Formats: sequence, structure tokens, C-alpha cells
Amino acid sequence: MYWLLDYEEQEQVRQKIIELQTDLSFNKTRNQEDQQFPFVGRKDRETARTMIEKLTNNDSEIVCDPFSGSGIFSYAALDVGRKVLMNEWEPYAFHMSTAPLRVITSVSDLSQMIDLFKSKIYSRMFEVYKTKCVECGQELMFDGLFFDRVPEEYYTPTRHNRMGNNGENIIFRGMYKCSCGQKQKKFDVFDQDVLASVNRISVDFPNPQLIENSRINFTYPEFSTYAKLFSHRQQVAIMLLYKEILTMPESIKDFFLDTFLSILHLGKYIDYHSKSQDNHCPEYMLKETNLYHRLLEALRKRQKYISSQNFEIKDINISCQDFRDFLKDISDNSVALVLTDPPYGDSAQYFEHAQRYHPFMDYLLSSDVKRLAKEVVISNAPSRPDKHGKAQFMDDIEQLFISSNRVLSGHGFFVMYFRPQQSDWISDLNKLKHLGRKHGLEPLITIPISNNDPSMRVLASAAWAFSKDICFVFLKLKEDERRWYIDDVDIDELVYLSCLSASDNKGTPFLIERFYQELKPKLASENLMKICHSKYQEHIEKTILRFCIKDLAQYKLTGYSPYNYMHREMNAEIRLREFAPIVIEELAANNSGFTFEDYVIHLASYMDNGSRTIIQKLHTANRLIPELMLQYAFEDKKSGKFYIKPREINQDDKGRISLYNMDPSDFERLIADYFVRRGFIKARVIGRSCDRGVDILATNSDGELELIQCKRYRKNNNIGSAPIQRIDSYMRSRSAKKAWVVTTSDFTREGIDEARITGVVLLNGNNLIRSLDVYYPSKYTL
Repeated sequence: MYWLLDYEEQEQVRQKIIELQTDLSFNKTRNQEDQQFPFVGRKDRETARTMIEKLTNNDSEIVCDPFSGSGIFSYAALDVGRKVLMNEWEPYAFHMSTAPLRVITSVSDLSQMIDLFKSKIYSRMFEVYKTKCVECGQELMFDGLFFDRVPEEYYTPTRHNRMGNNGENIIFRGMYKCSCGQKQKKFDVFDQDVLASVNRISVDFPNPQLIENSRINFTYPEFSTYAKLFSHRQQVAIMLLYKEILTMPESIKDFFLDTFLSILHLGKYIDYHSKSQDNHCPEYMLKETNLYHRLLEALRKRQKYISSQNFEIKDINISCQDFRDFLKDISDNSVALVLTDPPYGDSAQYFEHAQRYHPFMDYLLSSDVKRLAKEVVISNAPSRPDKHGKAQFMDDIEQLFISSNRVLSGHGFFVMYFRPQQSDWISDLNKLKHLGRKHGLEPLITIPISNNDPSMRVLASAAWAFSKDICFVFLKLKEDERRWYIDDVDIDELVYLSCLSASDNKGTPFLIERFYQELKPKLASENLMKICHSKYQEHIEKTILRFCIKDLAQYKLTGYSPYNYMHREMNAEIRLREFAPIVIEELAANNSGFTFEDYVIHLASYMDNGSRTIIQKLHTANRLIPELMLQYAFEDKKSGKFYIKPREINQDDKGRISLYNMDPSDFERLIADYFVRRGFIKARVIGRSCDRGVDILATNSDGELELIQCKRYRKNNNIGSAPIQRIDSYMRSRSAKKAWVVTTSDFTREGIDEARITGVVLLNGNNLIRSLDVYYPSKYTL
């Protein structure tokens, strides 16, 4: 557990996390050049570089990605000079993501080959995409054609903003405009004759049976075979391009084939935006795009991009295996950072998704028994009943934790991208923390990764869907630091709770016999009475000493433990109702607004107690999460952010400054000044990222250090025991004389009891206002 590290190591880890969080807190616009391959851009290279730089120390350290996908994490590691172990098991993704690592042709050679390619195929492509300018009568290639599929309509298709003002649905804009300057036209008889001519062309287009999956729109019977995803015109164009590429010299053919694959998705039925990343085949507002144009554009763009990378190929080892086999081949304790983005939930069936490319790679997923069996996925494919449930999927994710722990060096980092399912927001977040702890990977922080990619905003447009990835950062603990788990039971927690009960919840010294009286019923409830056997005695003794000091035959709790702050109340709904307003207060403190993801992540940290029971109960309470937020906050539609609902000031308080409406930094400065006016020598506000629950360091009139925590909460958002335990723990570690918790609200019964036990001084809102009136008459109100 992180708290068992010595103080210097804790500070080093903590400083890395503070710097990482600070650097990632700024919104970054994704560099679209990295999206050279048709992957939806979830991973941002600059963000990945930041993580790698902050969490690794030197060029000799190894970064490992078992699910490399588009390869962005590996590219980022090479950017900063780290050694890389890269693995991707889906054939198309592996082939495309490793393209920048292969030798490519020079610009001059590519230009010559493009000219040769054009001379051999241009006339045939012209006949496929031919149209006639209505202004001058010149025949030319159209760049795009808008139409409706059901019912089929070319003359008057459904209008949209990409068409001309008068309904022009054939476009040849920009570099493709007519020599007379015309850029668009309406579909006419000439175009009808061209279409009829193309439809008479016989085409030998691949048409394998697809694995059905309604979530990715491979549906029976209309779109369960490959050819049905494409119009006849696009089938003709695709086969012309493909067969011509196969005749090219070996030295250049692979580059052309890679580029062809990268634009192949544009040939299927797609909506008028023309960059659709899904397999949906709309009934109306479709676009047929000129694949010849797209291929030529992509050839030059890819060559420029790939040749600009300047990777040190010797520093990367690439693999195409199941992640278990990949990690099995890596030596123990040899990796500094595992940074990966495994598929998560029921919307990431990207092996099945890639079926739209497989026929042009001489590959058929449906016949690859090994991949289908081992793929990490939840799929609704009727042919894959073993992949329908979440249990098998979580088993795979757990294996990732186990294997990552083995390959990571001591105090290395495991960083995993994740996007919760809408039905399981908080329970999913907490389940992953539970798995990490179980396998020696202590969760340090959960960060929402800002994403300004428009394609991702479209994908997350459903109400209450996550538009950001969540980034989990875990620290690998050494064997004597990790929690003691048996199956899914955290024995450390049971030992701590037994120590707490044996001390009468007051820190009273206790004997080992009293401890076992408390431990045995807890073990019995988990069917783990075997731990009472003498062979476990030494292990139990070591675990007790994580939480206690021993004085002769007596044990006494030290007060240092992650379990001090855990909420053991198992009623998930009560806990959600209790913490939602507190979370909103904290998120709204800087008046800059917050996102739904911020709210869920913050709320999850309050609900996180490592308990399997509460994780299960959170599934049923999930519906309350957005409902509770809207009780206390409102959404600004323009920014998409949420703000706390304003509090009305009483008529009698008008003219006074509301503590609730103050900037949080101003409130802390006010409290610091208030303590100086009370007779303290000095009081200094410290940075929020460094506070550990402390906002002000104050020196009393005797020159002794006192710690002050400020909680600017609204009425009824009362402070419980956890913040009081936290500041008491820090007070002991800093040898401070006293600790204070100052709030504009009040304290719960548990909070008051904890203060009585620890000696922390409490100052609630009513008493604070009365006291402020002494030093600042008639100036402040709640």
C-alpha cells in the first residue's frame, strides 16, 4: 500500500503525480496528423508523451503497450527516447499501426510511381465518376455525390448543409472544380446515364459472411455479408484500384496497399460528412466519395507523415499476439511503465469492426478460432455466446493486472485508459481499483483526459455518455507493501477492522486475544477460518504491525492507514445522496464549471471502499447519479459544463459578502487573515495540489505549528469523519500542535465523534460567522 513506502519515496511518487495531473489539466487540441489511419482517435500523442516523461526516468527504461491499437503510445515513447515493447493482435490494426516503422519510398520515387499509377488507371476511374458541367459542358470527375439509399433518390435527395444552396448534390469543389470555375451541379440525365453504365459493369467483389453484431451494424440479413456495405459504383472503383495496385513493383506495392486500406472505409455507404467511422449504412443523406481522389491525397499525406517520424527502430520490439502470450515473454521486473488502452465494455468490438478491411488482407475473422476465443471483448454476436457476458471479460482484464504486476519493476507504473459503460459508471471505476489493489497495483489517481477531437464528441453525444477517456494511474508495490488478498477478500481490511474493534474504536491498547475475538467472526463470514491456523500467525502479526505499534504484549493503532478514510456503510443509495452535494461543492469551488465525467470520477472516489458488496449495490443505484447532480447543479448548454445552483441571500443579509459565493482561494485567504487577527503569528495558504487535506499552515503565539483545513460547503452538506481523520494523520506526521477543520456548513455525528477522539478542533458555519463578525463587523454572511 502506498502509505507503507518510506516518506522520501512517498514524496517522489506524489510529486510525479502532481506534475502529471497539472500538465494533463490543460485542454489539448489533438494533432490530426496522427490520425493517418482510420481509427477513431481516442489516444492523443502529446498526452501520452506527457505521461511517459513524468512516469519514467531515463532512456534505458522500457515502456510496454499490450493493446497498442493505432500505435500512438508506442510512437510517443519513441518520441521521448524510451525503449518500447508494442503489441497488437488485431491483424488490420497491427498492419497499419506498424507502417511508420517500415522503410518507405522517397518523395521523388513516390511521385514517379503515382504518375505511373495515374497513367494506367485514370481513364477507367474517369468513366466511373464522370459528370458534365452544366455551365460549359466539359466532362470531368465529380468529387462527391449526395443521394438517398432508401428510397433510392438522386434527383431530389434529402437536403443537408453540404449540398449547394439550390439543392446541388454533385460537387467538384476546390482543386477539383471545372476549368470554367463551376463547383457543383444537380444530378441530371447525363449522370443517370453514367450511373446506368457503371451498374452494367460486372464486378468480382469479395462477399464473405460477416460475424453479425447489431451494435456495430453488421445486421442480418441486409448487412451481414460484405458486399452489401458498398454501392455497385464503389465496388467497381475499389476493384479497379485494388487490381491495379497488385501490378505495381514490389518496392512500392505495400505502401500503396496500406494507403488503399486506409481509405477503404470511405467506399462503403456513409453519411454526408464522409468521415464516418462506424458501419452504419444510413437510409438517406449519403455520400459517394471519389475513391481515386482520396487515394492520391492519402498517398502523399502518408508519405509526408511517415517520413517525418525519424524513429529509432532499434528501440522498439513489435509483436502480434494475444496479450497474455505477449506479456508471458517479458522478463520479470523489467518494465518501467505499462501504458495501454484495452477494449472496455460493449462498444469496443474492434476485431469484428475491422471485418470491413479483412477481405482485402486475405483474412477472415470468422474462421480464426484462436482469436475469437481469446479476444478481450463483450460482443452481442449470436455466433459468440461465450463473449456475451461481462464476467469473462473482467477475467481477462484481471489477467492484465496480474501479468502487468509481474513485468513491472518495483514502484513502476501501470496506466490504463478506460471509458465506463453508461449503466455502470461508478461500479466500473471502483471494480478496476479493486482489481488493482488485489494484484499489487495501488490506484493513485483517476484523471479525465480532455479530448477536443470532434469525432469523439459525436460518439459521446448521447445524454450522460462519457466524452472523455478516464486514465487510471497505478503504482506497482513491492511484495511487503501490497495488500494481502485471498480470492476477492482484502485480509488487510479485516485485520484493520479487527484492530479498530479491539481498541473500542478509540485507539485503546489491546491484547492479541482481544484482536482474535474480533477477527474470527469476520473470517467466518467470508468462509476463511483457515487463516486462524498457526501457519498464518506470522503473516497476521506482520499485518497487524502495518496499523499498530507493539509495546510489550499490547498493540495500539497508529492512525496511519488507508482504511481510516473508507466508508463502510453498505447502503449505496444513502451514500450517493450524502456525497453528491459535497462533490458538487468541491467541483464548483473554482467557478469554472465541471463536466459529467468530473462529477462521476470525484463521486467514485467518495464511494470507493474496496468492498465487493458496495460495487454490486452501485449497479442498482446507478440511475441516481445524474438525477442527484441536477438537484444541485444546472447545465450551461453553450459550454456543456455544469455549475452549482446559486443560493439566494436573505433580505437581512444584503450588502454582506456571501462566503458561499467567494472564490475558494479568497475564502482560504480570509480564514488565514482571520487566524492572524485572532493572535496567531502568521498563517500561510498553501497550494491545493500539495495540501493533503490541509489548506493553511499557521503559527500560534507560542511558535507552534497548527494545521487548518477549509471546507466551503453549503448548508446541509455536512462534514463526516474522513476529512478529520486525514488532517489528524497529517498533523501527527508533521508534529503539529493542533489541527482545525473550518466549514461554512456543519459536521455529522460521526465527524463530531471523530474530532472528540482525535482532538481536532471544529468550527462550523454558524460559529464562524459569529466569530468573523467580531473581527469584520457586518461584512460576511452565509
